[in-house]
Order: sequence, then C-alpha cells, then structure tokens
Amino acid sequence: MNIRILSVPVLALAFLFSACNGGSDSAAGVGSGANPHAALPDTSAQDPANPVVRAFATQVLLFNGVGVSTSDWQTTEQIVSDAGLSYQLVNSAQLDALSLDQMATFGMMIFPGGYGNQITDGLQAATTIRIRQAVRDRGVGFFGICAGAWVAVGPESATDNQAAYGFAVANGSFLDEYLPNGQEPEAAMVDVSFADGSSRWLVWWGGPITPNWPGGVVARYSTGAPAISQIYAGKGFVTVAGPHTEAPDGWRATAGNDPDGLDYDIATKLIKSTLNRTPLKAF
Repeated sequence: MNIRILSVPVLALAFLFSACNGGSDSAAGVGSGANPHAALPDTSAQDPANPVVRAFATQVLLFNGVGVSTSDWQTTEQIVSDAGLSYQLVNSAQLDALSLDQMATFGMMIFPGGYGNQITDGLQAATTIRIRQAVRDRGVGFFGICAGAWVAVGPESATDNQAAYGFAVANGSFLDEYLPNGQEPEAAMVDVSFADGSSRWLVWWGGPITPNWPGGVVARYSTGAPAISQIYAGKGFVTVAGPHTEAPDGWRATAGNDPDGLDYDIATKLIKSTLNRTPLKAF
C-alpha cells in the first residue's frame, strides 16, 4: 500500500469477556494515510437544526494499541485507506500522550476488535476520560467494533467520572453478549438484517448486543436484538457494531461459510456515516 505522509499533529511517544477478534494483540506504532485535510459539519445533539463547522487535521484516528487484534486493525486500515480517508495509527502509549486538544484534531476514532478489558487496562484512566470528552465535548466521532463496542457504552457518559468499564462515550447499561443460536462458539457467521431492507451474513467473534437506542438501531440479529446502533453523544456521534463488517477473509476459516462474501462496503458505509455524523436508516 502506498501511503503519502501528511502534515498532521505530532503524537508524543512518551474484564469480563474473551476475545472479540480473529488474531493476536498488537501495540504497533504510528502511521498515516492519504488525502488532504477536511472540515465537516458537526451536527450537535443539542441543536441538530444549526450545525457548526468543525475543522480537523486528520479524518481518522485508528487505534492499534494493546488489546487490539493485529489482523483487525490492519484490515480496518486498508478499508480506511481504500476509502480515501486521511488517518493516523495510534497505539496505547501514544494515545496516553495525546491532550484533549490533540484528540480534537481528528474527525473520528476507530477502536477495532480485540479484548475490551486489555484495551482499557492498557490506557491510563485519565486517557479514557479524555476520549469521552473528545467525543461529547469536542465532537469527535467514535466507531467501536466488537471489543470497541463493549468499551464504548456506559452510564457515566454525561459525566467526567471514570467509567466502571471502558470509556462510556455513549449512554447505556453494560452490554450483553450475543449468542448465535443460543450458544457461545469461538466464532460464527450471523445473519443480520438492516433497516434499509438489505441483509448480510457477518462474522461474529464474541460481540455484543448493541443498545436499543430509539431511532438508532441500524441492524438487527436474526433474533431481533440490535447488532449495530448509532447515537448522537453530546457534540459527537457514536456507532457501535457487534459483528465484524471489516473481518478479513481468513477469519471465515473459523467462523464458517459466508454465503455473500466480504463486507468491506458496509464497514466503509459505517465509517463514513460516523465521520460525517450522518445517521443511517434505522428501525
């Protein structure tokens, strides 16, 4: 992959569930992706009729620190790059070193699959609060996939208190695990229906049932339980997905036969929706 280095802010180098991934952990270093700087409207939850223009230097902060599956962040990086979005890879130590102002120079954050407890345990407590402040107070988007979804939701979202678990960038109770066919396999293919009338088989790898936010359930599992949800969170916009739309082909060796192939188009749609704060059709 050819990547053109951007003029972006310098990054200082300074519990409950099993794997939500298809690979090993990573604490990789900084990288950057292509495309020029951008400015997108920030449609605040407080006043959606009067959006403000929010300028940022780089469109995507892609977390690839402790607790994240290597193959997951690498596939997500390729999807982000192929979508023509500017991005920067940030590991745990580098995220700890970012101030709130530096976090606010990104359009959105993506936390891929892995191990939710390891992701949060690998970060300083103050960092987890700054992540929430970046979303709620500064309008940074947040896309959490599987483990990234587990850590995204909590009752402390409207406060500056440390969350009992994860980041609590969006309000809700701690999530429940989805069980394909009522069981807990290592991985599985799950049939997911979208509010736009489409359906796809997606890779599930220990992912949650996402919140039943009113008007914010984008997709449902075959049981009717929410699989992908979106919500405005203060000035920010949050998307959480239980299944892996970004899953590489190799994960299907464990998950099983996939009747309709890779789902990168859906991953791209979710990323752009979060970045642009444009809700997708919901149930």
